[in-house]
Amino acid sequence: MEGTKKNKRVVVIGAGVGGIATAARLAKAGLQVSLYEKNDYYGGKCSNIVHNGFRFDRGPSIMLMPEIFEETFQHLGSSMSLEEMQLLKCEPNCKVWFEDGKSFATSTDIAHMKREIEKIEGPSGFVHYIEYLKECQQHYQQSVIHVLKKDFPGFSSLLRPAFLPYLFQLHPFQTVWQRVSRFFRSHQLRQVLSLGSMYLGMSPFEVPGTYTLLQYAELVGGVWYPVGGFYQVVEKLVQVGTRLGVTYHLSQPVEKVTVSRGKALGVSLGSNGFVEADAVVINADLIYAFKKLLPPGPSTSDVLCRGKNMSCSSISFYWSLSKTFPQLETHNMFVEGSFGQRSTHVYMKRQSPIKFSFYIHVPSRVDPTAVPAGKDAVIVLVLVENLGDADPCHERFDESNLVSYAREHVISSIEKRTGAIGFNKLIEHESVNTPSTWQESFNSEKGGIFGLDHSFFNILSFRPKIKHDSVDGVYFVGASTHPGAGVPTCLAGARLTAERVLKDLEVSIPWETSNVQKRHDCSRSFAPGLFSQSLWKWVLFFISVSMVIRLALAGNP
Repeated sequence: MEGTKKNKRVVVIGAGVGGIATAARLAKAGLQVSLYEKNDYYGGKCSNIVHNGFRFDRGPSIMLMPEIFEETFQHLGSSMSLEEMQLLKCEPNCKVWFEDGKSFATSTDIAHMKREIEKIEGPSGFVHYIEYLKECQQHYQQSVIHVLKKDFPGFSSLLRPAFLPYLFQLHPFQTVWQRVSRFFRSHQLRQVLSLGSMYLGMSPFEVPGTYTLLQYAELVGGVWYPVGGFYQVVEKLVQVGTRLGVTYHLSQPVEKVTVSRGKALGVSLGSNGFVEADAVVINADLIYAFKKLLPPGPSTSDVLCRGKNMSCSSISFYWSLSKTFPQLETHNMFVEGSFGQRSTHVYMKRQSPIKFSFYIHVPSRVDPTAVPAGKDAVIVLVLVENLGDADPCHERFDESNLVSYAREHVISSIEKRTGAIGFNKLIEHESVNTPSTWQESFNSEKGGIFGLDHSFFNILSFRPKIKHDSVDGVYFVGASTHPGAGVPTCLAGARLTAERVLKDLEVSIPWETSNVQKRHDCSRSFAPGLFSQSLWKWVLFFISVSMVIRLALAGNP
């Protein structure tokens, strides 16, 4: 059996977190794994920027759900402690700065939250907060069990007996803002407790209510930061993968997946030849993969159509400060008063730039290794519409003007709300990422930084599958496939993709016991055993119609 496994070869395209974790998992199972990456560094958008002793996380900077990170390392025969990864708890979680000069610091400290909430909502506010957390806990726990750890290969997956009772309890047909508004009267508190939606690049007026699970992960589990930067997660996974036998090829783009008679044979590296494989896992941007790497087929138009629902992009500033700016915490959110009243958007539109909310991360506040002594590193994330939504007629707001507008608003907001004048004079170096650079550097469709959005018809069984519909041997992992965007979510997706590859190649899954695997297999075979094919289709039809009707009737409270 060992010899057979070693003869089975898998190629992984893309060295994002999902690709690196999938490659390591497949190598753990004994397969011969090669990973190809077009850039000369690992991590994709989860890489870092280093300049003159300053270190910045290019993309993700908030570590939630550390248990999923730990599970990944344990399944690979290691642990975060064995890999010498030290996590620092951020306290407070995040400081929210309002336009009127007030602020609100979120925390896992329940006594602190009681004081902060009762200032705004009165004595009953804390009781409602506990009730809110109970609902968020339900969303979190059931989503981890029934979504993050389960594949949704078809619509029948929505009717699994273990999942179906929780479907409506997860409130997928209402929005995050609607769920939060059930518990709180204060507009500012509603803003604070729905900002987790921005981690998906979406407005709480759009994203399903299920995603209050992000607030639970933050308010109960806490916000963490790895010493050495978020890129430590990537580096340690690469080190583990190397020990397990993964071979990495940086600065080596894949030209296309070679397909014959509906079966993937391997990948073409252009002038650098052809690499044969029994399976190909694509961690490249999904829309790019269907446009450039794969032959056209029945599922291509469907996936490209979904590309119309790409997430927003960002203008990200990376500022080296000449000295510390103590007014800012590790994580900061600057929220505009119009958000949730006159405006429900979380990103700026270039057709009509308005005041916008934005996020600031100061890694040096918690990790002094990020900067030279006595200085600060500041990362600013401004969400903006992606390239596909831009109106070329509005030349006044081209990308360079948009960057200037964003920079001016961010700096003026920092000075006004913190009361510290002269912030601009502290910036001694600036790097910038824009929708164009996200697209150019990472093949991100329209510059979207979160892949496909997470509206209801882009999650669960509606999200693109982890296995290609019509080309055997092609699999996907990353933000645009199930279960979705975010580093812990992509790590969970890496497990699902690896398990699907191993199942199809008839290789045992090393991190599962035989009993767990049997239960997993039984859950997949539920549908045919309980319903005839005809009845199954009718049940699914009526549930789908019900979903559409409820979505259509759902309105803001």
